[in-house]
Amino acid sequence: MIRDFTMLDAPHVISLGKQMHSESVYKNLDFNPLRLLELAETVVSNPQVYMAKVYDDGEIKGFVAAYATPHFFGDDLTSGDFAVYVSPQFRNGMIGIKLIKSYISWCERKGVKEPLLGVSAGINTKMIGSLYKRLGFTQEYRIYKMPSKC
Repeated sequence: MIRDFTMLDAPHVISLGKQMHSESVYKNLDFNPLRLLELAETVVSNPQVYMAKVYDDGEIKGFVAAYATPHFFGDDLTSGDFAVYVSPQFRNGMIGIKLIKSYISWCERKGVKEPLLGVSAGINTKMIGSLYKRLGFTQEYRIYKMPSKC
C-alpha cells in the first residue's frame, strides 16, 4: 500500500537510499545518512512544497520523494523528483508504477502544470524510460556531466 512517509520510516528509507546509492552512477561519491535524514525532516516539515510516499505492506519496499516549485520564469508550478526507488528484489511488480502514480496524483492536487521525472541515477535507464513513457511522460531534456577529476 502507498502511504505518506513519516519520520518513523526514516531508518528504512535511508537504508533503501544506501542501496540506491550503491547501484547508481553516484556510487563513486560519498554516502552520508545524516544528509538524507536532514532531507527527510525537511520533507515532513513542509508538505506544501515536498511529498514523500512509501510502499509498505509490512516492509518498506520502495519510495518516491519529490518537490513542487514555481518555474524559473513565473508562478506556474513545476515539480521534480529527488528519487523514485524500488528495492531490486521487488522491481518486477507494480510497486514502481503505484509510486509514480501517487506522484502524478500529488502533482494534480497541487496544480502542477509540468511534472518532471528523471533517470539521473543511471539505474535501469532504458526500462525506467519506457515505464515513464507508458505513464504519459515524454523525454525532453538531457543531463551532461563532467568527469570526476579526483
